[in-house]
Amino acid sequence: MLNEQEWTTINNILAELYTIEDIDVLSPKLLNVIRMLIPFSMGYLVLLDEEQNIIDDKKYFLGMDNSIINEYLEKYYNNDYLKYLYEITAETTVYKDTGILADEIRKSTDIYTKFLKPLDIPYGCGILIIKNNRILGIFNLFRGEKLGDFTDKDVAILNVIKKHIENMVSRSVQHERRQSAVDRCFADVVSKYQLTGREEEILRLLSNGLSNSEICERLVISLSTVKKHIYNLYTKTGVKSRTQLINLVYKSA
Repeated sequence: MLNEQEWTTINNILAELYTIEDIDVLSPKLLNVIRMLIPFSMGYLVLLDEEQNIIDDKKYFLGMDNSIINEYLEKYYNNDYLKYLYEITAETTVYKDTGILADEIRKSTDIYTKFLKPLDIPYGCGILIIKNNRILGIFNLFRGEKLGDFTDKDVAILNVIKKHIENMVSRSVQHERRQSAVDRCFADVVSKYQLTGREEEILRLLSNGLSNSEICERLVISLSTVKKHIYNLYTKTGVKSRTQLINLVYKSA
């Protein structure tokens, strides 16, 4: 069903996306590059918490202004017929809106009559992203009447990439958790030893393996100033080496 050029495009897209760990970078990139393969009018990638609510700062909508986004979140997400899949799906799955419900039933729902139809996005498809029996997120695309419903080929493309998207989103979630844990470690050390903002900044750079000269370049300060801050870090925390200083941070985890 896919030609050689389309396979090449998919492989190139996946190779680029796999270099991205941050979900805030991955979401817009994914939605924008997927248009090279599947035309759509609007779309979103959202992450869900364990109660299947959309995580407020982990959502990205393309082609929708804030009023539309807020309307969907406040009025229609909890009544979206997409939720019918939540209870019956155990692994990452590609779906089409027209396959979730019989069309006459789908077209009688509030979300269709009051939201999708007025916005001219009556057709939808996407990927319900599931890992270890937990729904991590939704990758959803919409089309208007002019573009028509999503085709079997569009669904085939999503089936090709669905496990990759699952892996990317799962990795991003884990990266977010690790980063949150690291941030808590630094916050604990900063509070306990009453570090200044500059001392915290240098501590983070030291933990990333930067040398004194590299810290000078990054912060545009003199070598003597860097050494002074490092001396202050040693004095405040009672350590005698960089290794001990960095270990002190991560012992707070």
